[in-house]
Amino acid sequence: MSDPTPFLWLIPLIVVVFVVFFVVMWSLVVSLIAAIGGWGRLARAYRAAQPFTGQKWSWQTGWFGWARYRGVLTLGADSTGLSLEVMRLFRIAHPPLFIPWGDITTEERAGFLFPVTVLRFAQVPGVALSLLRGTAEQLLAARG
Repeated sequence: MSDPTPFLWLIPLIVVVFVVFFVVMWSLVVSLIAAIGGWGRLARAYRAAQPFTGQKWSWQTGWFGWARYRGVLTLGADSTGLSLEVMRLFRIAHPPLFIPWGDITTEERAGFLFPVTVLRFAQVPGVALSLLRGTAEQLLAARG
C-alpha cells in the first residue's frame, strides 16, 4: 500500500486554485449581469458622487430587463432623487447610483403576478427598472 503523505501538499494548492477560480467566475458573472441589465450604462450617467443619507430600504427586488436583482437592492429616496445600491457581495461592476427625480419617468404595468412600476431614465433611455408597485409607491412618497 502506498503512502498518501507525499501528496498532502496538493490540498492547499487545490484550495487556492478553487478560491481564485471562484472569485474570477463570480466577478465575471456579476459583471455580465451589470452589462446585460444596464447598470453599467446607468453608472456612466448617474454614478453617486457621495454616500446617500436619505431614507433607505434594504433587501429590495427589481428587474433591469433580463437581469433580476432579487433581494439584493438597497433603494433610497429623498426630495432630490433616487439612490440605487446592491449588496456588497455584488458590488463588482455595480457602483452606487443617484438619479435626480427630474430624470425619472414612471409607467404602471400589469406584471406576471403583481402590478409593477417601470422607471425610465432620461440620460439612459434604453434602460428601465421595474419595481413592485408597493415598493415604487414608497420611493415616490419619500420624495415629498
